[in-house]
Amino acid sequence: MITMNGFSRTFALMTSALRVDTDAADDETLAAGLATPDLEWTYLLRMADQEHITGALTVSLRRRGLFDDLPRAGRDALHRRYFMGTEINTRIKSQAEEAVRLLNSAGCTPMLLKGGLYLFETPPEALGGRVLRDLDMVVPGDALEACVGVLREAGYVPEGEHDSWTYHYRPLHHKDEIVAIELHIRAGEQRNFITVEEAWAEAVPIEAAGLKMVALAPAHRVMHNIFHSEIQDAGFALGAVCLRQLCDLAAICVGFTESLDWRSIESRMERHGMGRLFRARMHLAVQLLGAPAPDITIDGLRSGLHLRHCLIKQRSPRLTYLTRWIAGIAGPFKRYHLDLLYGCGTSGFNLQAHRVKHFWKLLIRYRSGIWNRLAKHGRSLQ
Repeated sequence: MITMNGFSRTFALMTSALRVDTDAADDETLAAGLATPDLEWTYLLRMADQEHITGALTVSLRRRGLFDDLPRAGRDALHRRYFMGTEINTRIKSQAEEAVRLLNSAGCTPMLLKGGLYLFETPPEALGGRVLRDLDMVVPGDALEACVGVLREAGYVPEGEHDSWTYHYRPLHHKDEIVAIELHIRAGEQRNFITVEEAWAEAVPIEAAGLKMVALAPAHRVMHNIFHSEIQDAGFALGAVCLRQLCDLAAICVGFTESLDWRSIESRMERHGMGRLFRARMHLAVQLLGAPAPDITIDGLRSGLHLRHCLIKQRSPRLTYLTRWIAGIAGPFKRYHLDLLYGCGTSGFNLQAHRVKHFWKLLIRYRSGIWNRLAKHGRSLQ
């Protein structure tokens, strides 16, 4: 059985392996920790799989020249997972290229998000460093019908064709492809945090021969990443590290160190009531993964307490499951979700009134199955 100390040690090894600010001394310390005979690789790999960062571990260890010296059991297991991830992502990249080509033929230049963006920005030798569950692409709202049409002509079929949807169209599946494509009309489950107009106006092109596609501007990438992990996935409320998305945040910080205006980002987060959340998340990125420290003042006490809260939660799977279940029940009534549905704003009496309205709407629609529906939403956060 893994003890609390065993958990802390394993998690510390994982985050140490993923750090972006390492030197030779750090490499020696990590190598010694990974070579310890009593290290339970089965547990470490299970934890890495749960956090969806097994491939990222392999990429980081190879970059630091430590992979070949790992104990054979750990090295072979990581290699198998990475090889499989590379094969899968190679196929998904081909799928993404064809999808973009189809959208271009309909006169649309899509905006790639998260994993889809990773496929085109990462070098071939690191392609297996991320797990993809779908392809997220933002398209202009007035072009959505044409984009869906061209994908359907190519064999894609929408999931739950008669179900309602909010910020992205129903997932589109193809019988010969690995993942679904989600066509978004907004960058995330929100209306005014990153507006559609801002996202498109500041978008930057992605270099890919023969394809037209763009990505969010660096500042918007930071905001979108933090909104997704801390608000949309309820990471801040749950006390969840969300390690895969924290790796993405650290990578953005490293890749755009010179161009990120941290004070402007902080100001924008403050305007939406997310200043504390933003600083706490950046504290996690700096402390756990060695991301470049942003040019802002971080409240060390409050952010430190949040970090401590996250680490304690990580130690208890049962507590984590319970809080995710509670968050699942609260999920349909989140302020940004309701604002997206009803345009009721994200604070004040109007928001509270629409929470009551939405509850009755769900109760009438699902009746006795409402709790199962809410619990299912909670499980989707895991």
